[in-house]
Amino acid sequence: MKLNIRHEYDCTPAQFWTMYWDDEFAAMLQEGSTVQRDIVDERTEGALSVQRIRFTPDQELPTAVASIIGSKKLVYEQENKYDAEKGILHWEVVPSFLPGKLTAAGTVRVEDLGDGRCAQIIDGDIKVNVSFIGGRIEKAVVAEVEKSWAKTAETGREYLRQRTA
Repeated sequence: MKLNIRHEYDCTPAQFWTMYWDDEFAAMLQEGSTVQRDIVDERTEGALSVQRIRFTPDQELPTAVASIIGSKKLVYEQENKYDAEKGILHWEVVPSFLPGKLTAAGTVRVEDLGDGRCAQIIDGDIKVNVSFIGGRIEKAVVAEVEKSWAKTAETGREYLRQRTA
C-alpha cells in the first residue's frame, strides 16, 4: 500500500532539518508519547548519516492479533539514511514481527515553498504478505503512520513557534 503524507511548516528546508535532528525536538516528541524511542546505532557511511531507532509501544496487542504476528507488542526498528547534500532521508522498517512478511520503506524530503515555508513529504510502500488479512493490516499500519506523522508535525510547529516567539 502506498504511503504519501505532506505537512507544511513555517520555516526553510535548512531550518526544518536542523529541527528534525535536534535533541530538544526529540524530547518534545517523546513527551506524552505511548511509544518509547531508543537510538540503537548512529554512524556515518560516506556522505550519509545513518541512524537506527527502536520503537517500543507501551500498549500490548489484543491476544488474537498477537498470536497472528507472534509478538505481544509491535516492536520494530527503523534505519534512516540521511543525505544532507540532497536533503533526503531514506527509511526502512526492520520488524521484529511477521518475519519475511512485512516490508516498509520510503523517503522523507523537504520541498522549499518560498517565503520561508517548506513542505515535508513522506513517501513509501508498506506491504504485508499474510493471506486474507494482509490488506487490512496494511491499512491499519498506514493509518497509524499517518497519525504519528500528524502528531510529529504538530510538535514540529510548536517547536518552531517557541523559537520564533
